[in-house]
Amino acid sequence: MARPDACALAVYAEPDLAKAEGSYLLRPARDQGLEGVACVDDAARAAVLYCVRWQRYGVAADRDAAHQLLRFLAYMQDEDGRFTNFIFDWSGAKNLAGTTSSLGGQPWQARALHALAWGISTFGGDEWKERFDRALPWLNGASRHYDVRSVGLLAILQHWRATGAASSAERALRWANWIASARRGDCLLNDGGTEPVHLWGHLQEAALAATGHALQRPELVERARASADVLLLPAVEWCGSAPRVLPFEVSCVVAGLSAVARATGEIRYAEAATKARSWFEGRNAARLPVYDERMLLIYDGIDEGQVSRNSGAESNIEGALTLMI
Repeated sequence: MARPDACALAVYAEPDLAKAEGSYLLRPARDQGLEGVACVDDAARAAVLYCVRWQRYGVAADRDAAHQLLRFLAYMQDEDGRFTNFIFDWSGAKNLAGTTSSLGGQPWQARALHALAWGISTFGGDEWKERFDRALPWLNGASRHYDVRSVGLLAILQHWRATGAASSAERALRWANWIASARRGDCLLNDGGTEPVHLWGHLQEAALAATGHALQRPELVERARASADVLLLPAVEWCGSAPRVLPFEVSCVVAGLSAVARATGEIRYAEAATKARSWFEGRNAARLPVYDERMLLIYDGIDEGQVSRNSGAESNIEGALTLMI
């Protein structure tokens, strides 16, 4: 069983129509059969969010939340270093067989690695380093999933920032070159030759710009900038008018543009990131806010030109990260 100080976030929440406005019912994920009520993917992203908040603002509640989420990740890690993604219920029963949950799946392995790297930089100590070292081998080797590899690259870069390990710098450059090589023209691709490029989970520009800037490799920054020009800048306008847009899509656009702005010093990318971020405030097809300041929550996006009133973990985490960038 997980320790008492572990916590995770409910995957989905829907309005409870039988109760007053603002009441929500928690719903498990069932996109591919019964998946579970909470997952490593969301908990890891939330752990990064709270680590960033603790480092930036020094609020004790953020430190405690980061630690509790990292404890959930520890519970979900196998002895060999792999992570299971979902728990079936709030007793903590692990979903070990589902296609979106099985041990060592690269998407949640990469997310967990990213959170552990932030755990090292935030809390220090031996536990998060040991868990990071156990998890890392399961992401070694080439992969055609360049969007997932970008999350891994951000994890390795954060580990290098925290530890200065030469092996992490070397691995970061190797992975960055793999990502940079997967393109059609100037556009960085998600998965081998798959087109068109979907925006949710597309963090290649963010990862390459950050790595190139930190490790003084201008060719990586240039590759990120070129892709931002042909993919992310047009996406800013798409976000403002498309009838269906997810917070995760907007967050990836903002993350990429913000990283390119920091790496190049060009204000046009920062201005575009600000414009994309305004999607949460009403620059969208519904012309209504997706961030509800009164309820302090972020809705699940724009669907058929209307604001969805569901409010799941991914939307709130990605929205919070985006509004902080």
